[in-house]
Amino acid sequence: MVEFNGRLIAFHIIFWSIQWGIFIYGFYKQKNDPELAVLNSIGYSVYTSRGAGLVLGVDCAALLIPVCRNIVRFFRSSFLNRIVPIDENLYFHRWLAYAMLLFALIHTNAHYTNFFFVETKLSVLGFKAWNVHYTQWGGATGHIMLIIMFFMYTSAKQQVKHKNFEYFWYTHHLFVPFYFCLFFHSFGCFVKSSVDGHCKGYNSNYGTIPVFCIYVAERILREYRARQPTTLSKVLFHPGNTIELRIEKPSFQYKPGQYLFINVPSVSKLQWHPFTISSTPEEGFVSIHVRIVGDWTKKLAETLGCFEKGMTKGVAVPEVRIDGPYGAPAEDLYNYRVAVLVGAGIGVTPSASLLKSVWYKYYRKAQMPLQKLYFFWLARNKDEFAWFQSLLASLEETVPTTFLEIHTYLTGNLAIDDIQNIVLNNDQDVDPLTELQSRTHYGRPDWKRVFESIRAAIPPAAGDGCDVGVFYCGPGALAKVLGKFGDAASNTRVKFVLRKEHF
Repeated sequence: MVEFNGRLIAFHIIFWSIQWGIFIYGFYKQKNDPELAVLNSIGYSVYTSRGAGLVLGVDCAALLIPVCRNIVRFFRSSFLNRIVPIDENLYFHRWLAYAMLLFALIHTNAHYTNFFFVETKLSVLGFKAWNVHYTQWGGATGHIMLIIMFFMYTSAKQQVKHKNFEYFWYTHHLFVPFYFCLFFHSFGCFVKSSVDGHCKGYNSNYGTIPVFCIYVAERILREYRARQPTTLSKVLFHPGNTIELRIEKPSFQYKPGQYLFINVPSVSKLQWHPFTISSTPEEGFVSIHVRIVGDWTKKLAETLGCFEKGMTKGVAVPEVRIDGPYGAPAEDLYNYRVAVLVGAGIGVTPSASLLKSVWYKYYRKAQMPLQKLYFFWLARNKDEFAWFQSLLASLEETVPTTFLEIHTYLTGNLAIDDIQNIVLNNDQDVDPLTELQSRTHYGRPDWKRVFESIRAAIPPAAGDGCDVGVFYCGPGALAKVLGKFGDAASNTRVKFVLRKEHF
């Protein structure tokens, strides 16, 4: 975690240095060009608009690269993943968007200042700005892009995205008209040579069009791959208002801990939603667990005949498409000698896939670098423990506690009947709530104590320079808690490295 924070600080220093470096380059190139002396007589607003425009051209070209999933997957499996935090691709995408917003505001306000001074200072020389600003390519496309950015940025806020994912999904695809406006934006050239009248502006199309074409090719590949023969073989309704989809697709080859995107045309032809794979390749199918909480998941449940009281028989099996698999931090589990799996609620699915993989490796007596694994499952409702109860029971029977420790935590309130059941059956060999040998804890874990006990359990000889991988999937608030106490527990001998899932 210390290493990650250090890389994060280094990222921001490098990122903003590059942003302002490009701005300064464009600023002074405009200022020192003798062919632009007449336009430069307006003042610093011209240099500012040019510098910010150059930054926007570079950022618009770079913005699509982090969301080219196949490119990200390729680099994730390369040596670069040990140097560059490839799993933070969406974080990089967001910061490029923040930078674009900043420099778009600078660029726009500088141009409004330019147009004011053109009318007041240079109109006698034949310069007319306000007409050009609203009727020609540069001004018209610029205003359209600003409107599109307003909808895209407001819908991308976490509060909006979580409450109405569909709104985020559709407005975010306004990037297509945004880029077409960007391609035509340079047609209305404002910066022209006073010597021969040729355009002296930066043509961002040299960078944006090739990257946009790469992204289009990526989307075509994903669409082709998603249309390969796919069968929804089984639907299971679990307690906690959760459904499990088991899918068969021979062309789909994946690793434990990876994730996929699923599309159900009868629910929505355009929407693709990410889910962590909860199965393991040895099972011969692909499974995902879907919590029925949002509009899309509710429509999916209705289409499959799943309701709170169970399932309706005789419902036609809908067509499904899956795209992937895509790499995730969880698939690096076996790169560590000591690892901690933390799942909160439905965020337990990557842990389930990895635990199944561990079970198969133990059953086959396969060699693996992993020597000790701690599993923590936090659930608000006791019914959630039923999702993978049989898996955990099998692990307890097969895998010794010297290798695997299972810790379940119930963070929500219990009904009176459940409390009475616990009191009456607490002396049994299994936990009365989960029917596991390991006892359920009530309340939230004391993460300070947890990390310190894990550190203390690592023998000094085995722990020299030992990295402990902390693999987490769940709400961001808990990730900050894990990061805080993991950092506090790290020392020169043992370092806790947080690996959080990102979608």
